[in-house]
Amino acid sequence: MSKLSDMVVIDIGSKSISAYNAELLSDDNFAVKSSYEIEYNGYMEGNWITPEEVLPSIVKLIDRMERSSGRIKKVYVGIPAQFVVVRSVYDKVSFPKKKRLTSTDIDEFIEANDPFLSSPYVRIHAEAIYYGNDRGERMFTPVGKETSVLAGQLSYVGARRDIISPLREGLIRYGMKSVEFIQAEYAAALSLFAKEERDNGVILADIGYLSTSVLYVGGDALLDLKTFSLGGSMIPLGISTTMNVPFSVASAITAKINLGYKEEGEYTLKYEANTYTFPIEMVNGIAKESIACIVRYIKKALDSFRFEVAPEQPIYITGGGFSEVRFAREYMAKCFDREVELVQPSLPNYDRPCFSSMVGVMKKAINKEKGEKFGFLKRLFRL
Repeated sequence: MSKLSDMVVIDIGSKSISAYNAELLSDDNFAVKSSYEIEYNGYMEGNWITPEEVLPSIVKLIDRMERSSGRIKKVYVGIPAQFVVVRSVYDKVSFPKKKRLTSTDIDEFIEANDPFLSSPYVRIHAEAIYYGNDRGERMFTPVGKETSVLAGQLSYVGARRDIISPLREGLIRYGMKSVEFIQAEYAAALSLFAKEERDNGVILADIGYLSTSVLYVGGDALLDLKTFSLGGSMIPLGISTTMNVPFSVASAITAKINLGYKEEGEYTLKYEANTYTFPIEMVNGIAKESIACIVRYIKKALDSFRFEVAPEQPIYITGGGFSEVRFAREYMAKCFDREVELVQPSLPNYDRPCFSSMVGVMKKAINKEKGEKFGFLKRLFRL
């Protein structure tokens, strides 16, 4: 039977949906006990390509997990960036006299400024970019500080109701007592970078199979988020179209690409009963064109951010989109003409860029569980 300390996470990618059951080892560490994956048609332009397959795929994964782990009552679902929006709100409230701020004051301040009330979106995250006091000073840990004014710029993440409501209702009908949603790429950023790094601002591009998300994170807050429906599948699609080979063959040759090769010679692939040869110059050219296209869209995303991004800031890349293509990072740096770094989780057996969102959602779920337990204790002892 599954333990109360176990966590179950559903990671929704643009190529496959995965379920993970993890055992908590400490307050912020875990070990994956079992995992299952189902490929599906994914999503593009903010919509499921085949909506009717999404919930049954998740239910099938949970059913497989329950056979080995026992009954599951609660799941955390990582919702992709294409189904969310980010809103920034500034507000200020004055108190009759100076007071020492409590966590209740902060909760009420955040609740009062929720921009998603009576909207097509549901709030799933809310963090302060900063708080301010009656002296105009910025505060990042306001609880316990004395002030007659509480000001703040807040970041809210909202998920589309028409996307998450059918999933929640369907999973509850299946037997879940609780279904919570976590923004997957944002959770990945929080997991991949230490607080000190995030305080200086972090640009993260999560390149998936059919979709790419570009995030700007400051401290614990998601400052901005842009997405577009292009990803790593551009390379095998380009090979398949240009060279008139099946997509499955093009996908297999994509795994052999090395952009560090000199543009001569051939890639050789044995696939099923056939042997294929592909000119390195042509295959690498297609890969470079695809990567350059993604880079152009990332640049457009950065230019459209509401918060200024310094030109010398490095761009961090994660996700499974180009992770199979050797020297892709180096070529992206050349296209950007700025520092580009590949980041991935440090979890044993899951230390690849394609697992960044899963590890992020798992760690965010752990923090939510800790917060709920602390909240219960506060209510119990009237803290």
